[in-house]
Amino acid sequence: MVLPARDERDTVGEIVGVIRRELGPLVDELVVIDSRSTDDTALVAARAGARVHAQDEILPQLKPLDGKGEALWKSLAVTSGDVLVFVDADIRNFRPSLVLGVLGPLLGDPSVAYAKGCYDRPVNAAGNGGGRVTELVARPLINLHWPELAGFVQPLAGSTRAGARPWNGCPS
Repeated sequence: MVLPARDERDTVGEIVGVIRRELGPLVDELVVIDSRSTDDTALVAARAGARVHAQDEILPQLKPLDGKGEALWKSLAVTSGDVLVFVDADIRNFRPSLVLGVLGPLLGDPSVAYAKGCYDRPVNAAGNGGGRVTELVARPLINLHWPELAGFVQPLAGSTRAGARPWNGCPS
């Protein structure tokens, strides 16, 4: 399990604690990739039981980049699991069901190689507001190129996703 984190001291410890307490036997590795935090995110995560790696210390021969994407792909260099679950480190009121919901399809069906969470995100008291990527990129592209899919609500969620490593015999 990988948590990319930047300045998430207020939530990362609770998330790591819940994972350790309630998902412990299911989780072989619990890694936090600290993405240049200016607070004590790394210390909080380590004290809660995670193995912490600084993003820029992973594959240091490569030019450092900004963004969550780099933290996610660099995690592949410091983890060894056949299945990886990525969980955002800023989730408040974290529940194990967020992990189980994306992990279940991978463990239950060998033909599934990737699962991504979908949920309601209240925005300004509306129960179905979208995230930045969904509202600014995904939804306009879907509406333009595939209008028959325009009715899908919140097609993307960035907080939880899971995937099998393709080089372990799983379909890519």
